[in-house]
Amino acid sequence: MNEGITGPVDKVTNVVVDLGPRIIMTGSEVLGTADNISIEVAESTLEDLEKLKSAYEIRLVKMLGKSGAGGHLGKDAKANS
Repeated sequence: MNEGITGPVDKVTNVVVDLGPRIIMTGSEVLGTADNISIEVAESTLEDLEKLKSAYEIRLVKMLGKSGAGGHLGKDAKANS
């Protein structure tokens, strides 16, 4: 019936995930703490959202160039790329 569908069936988009209190670090240097951190996940699966919520440590990496989430450009990307 839905033979053309590929990928996970439990995909969700634009979900706000509350991560709770966290230590803010770059590399091994502690920069501060946050009482609560929330992020909006553009696209994920329900299973991966659960992994994110329960993860001891997560990594945020700045995307260079056009992003899939909002088209923002990194500082080294050209505006006319």
